[in-house]
Amino acid sequence: MERITQNRIIKGITSILLIIFILQSCIGAKAGYQIDDYYIAENGKEILGTKPLNAFIFENNVTNLPFEQFLAIKYKLDNYLTREFWISIDGARYKMIVYENSEFDKYFGISNFAAKNQENIANIVGGQPKFIAISMISEFNEDCLSNKSILQNMATTYLKNLKDEYIQIK
Repeated sequence: MERITQNRIIKGITSILLIIFILQSCIGAKAGYQIDDYYIAENGKEILGTKPLNAFIFENNVTNLPFEQFLAIKYKLDNYLTREFWISIDGARYKMIVYENSEFDKYFGISNFAAKNQENIANIVGGQPKFIAISMISEFNEDCLSNKSILQNMATTYLKNLKDEYIQIK
């Protein structure tokens, strides 16, 4: 009689713990932020003597050639691994800083974003990230994407056009 009671208690406790575990796992899941066009995020890389940079983030078209390859061709870079390079816009120089996937996760958290366009593995070209992040500084070390910068509109427009050009590649 005593053994039957112990089995019922153990089964009851086990059942309750299982239900709590299942409910907790459902509650813990959160949907990430979906980027319609682009998103300006704070707390990116730090450049010597400045606060963390803002970054222009957009969803990658993983069926295109890799973004780094696109940049290397467009800006005639030495190789596909170049992550920081100078560009010229209307006679002024700006440094573009492209985040690696691991840096993107470190600074912005991949789990904070949800891809709108899901592709199966067979359609993905290379090991491309789902999101691209770019920071931009002036030759005077000013964060061009900062809300306080007079260069924000110019930088945002330039990066949006760059993104659109890349996304349109077939």
